[in-house]
Amino acid sequence: MLEKFSTGIEGLDQLTDGGFIRGSAYIVQGPPGAGKTIMANQFCYAHVRAGGRALYMTLLAESSSRMLNYVSQMGFFEGSALPDAMQYISGYGVLEREGLPGLLKLVQHELKRHRATAMVLDGTFVAQSVASEQEFRAFIHTLQGVAGMADAVLVMLTHQNRDASCPEHTMVDGWIEMSDEIQGFRAFRTIQVRKHRGAAILPGKHRLRITQAGIDVFPRAEIAMDPNPPALTGTDRVATGHRGLDGLLEGGLPAASGTLLVGPTGSGKTTLGLHFLSRSHAREPGLMLGFYETPAHIREKARSLGLDLDTPIEAGALELSWLPPAENIVDEVVRDIVNRARARNVKRVFIDGLVAIRDSLVITSRMPYVINALSMQLGAIGATVVYTSEIPELELGHAMMPSDELSAMVDNVLLLNTGRRDHAFRRHLSVIKLRDSDFDPRTHEFHIGPAGIAFGPDPRVGSSGKAA
Repeated sequence: MLEKFSTGIEGLDQLTDGGFIRGSAYIVQGPPGAGKTIMANQFCYAHVRAGGRALYMTLLAESSSRMLNYVSQMGFFEGSALPDAMQYISGYGVLEREGLPGLLKLVQHELKRHRATAMVLDGTFVAQSVASEQEFRAFIHTLQGVAGMADAVLVMLTHQNRDASCPEHTMVDGWIEMSDEIQGFRAFRTIQVRKHRGAAILPGKHRLRITQAGIDVFPRAEIAMDPNPPALTGTDRVATGHRGLDGLLEGGLPAASGTLLVGPTGSGKTTLGLHFLSRSHAREPGLMLGFYETPAHIREKARSLGLDLDTPIEAGALELSWLPPAENIVDEVVRDIVNRARARNVKRVFIDGLVAIRDSLVITSRMPYVINALSMQLGAIGATVVYTSEIPELELGHAMMPSDELSAMVDNVLLLNTGRRDHAFRRHLSVIKLRDSDFDPRTHEFHIGPAGIAFGPDPRVGSSGKAA
């Protein structure tokens, strides 16, 4: 059984199938500012907290005291670990005077003297600059053997952009690449585990964030989810909060399913979602994530519609959350929603505004797969999910629906449409799709009044469309 050391970063542990393998050597590659030094220090302090001993050797010209001044500002720093369990040393002078052979002896000596079970070699590119390609490859190969003999994890940091064909990448046990990328006006950081012997990695690029607390990694939602979620079985229905709509759906929404309310602005999508949330109670807790209206505004809106959200909120059976539609990391949003739902055993989830999620994605084609992953994870804990998505105004007879994306995202689709007829603004609802279920296929006119949604023409407008 391979022993693994946590990287100190939950998301990176997911990417590496549990962390770094004891007795192995890794190259972490990336440009200046990508977060390599922070990641390496975060690993060292996590290793020390777990009872290990760490050694950080820098080949850079900057002094250990200067690095400590910076690292000591980070949330993961523990001054009490110095200098016993965690030690910083410089190999720059030895490398300059004695070259790679002298540096190799220093590494072996300090590993043994400090009894380290984890070591970072920061500035490996400096070692490469004082030797030929052949000598450098021999040095990397020997270091890999040193890590194995010492039964320690060795992490080598370099800012040189070496491609996959470089021989040193075949010599080491693992290769992690960190990037600082630009798309249009957006800047973002990514991390990719390119190689990791003895582990089932999560492939591809994943977003990361650097804060004063350290590095946080967010595995892509569609690849990080359980590959074998529980099968959805049974014929249970979940009430929508509106008796008339439940009738159209033959009793309500299929339990643990995902439903998309799609339509133009003002068509009643959020109002229908509030009907759904109003049925939250202690045995069926609810959760809402909105992007455009604050919780205070949502509560006031519900009151104006005669819908009681205050009672379940005050009883702890309903949580309203708001996230401004900025450049959010969608995989973080998904992770937080699932964690909140699991923590409270939530059964009703309302996410108001998929457009905000789509616009936060760097690669928007991920959208249907991300939402599918979110629905599957929430469905696995028994939660029924309702989403809203805004589209340009449609006439029902000419509606162009992206059916391939809808099928990948959700189980059920309800179209809420608007139009003018007889000089009046009218709303219509159509059930487009309902998972493995029969439903009323007709289009139904509805209006929104002081009691929320009501089917039929607005009584405030006469049959001619004029005010009654």
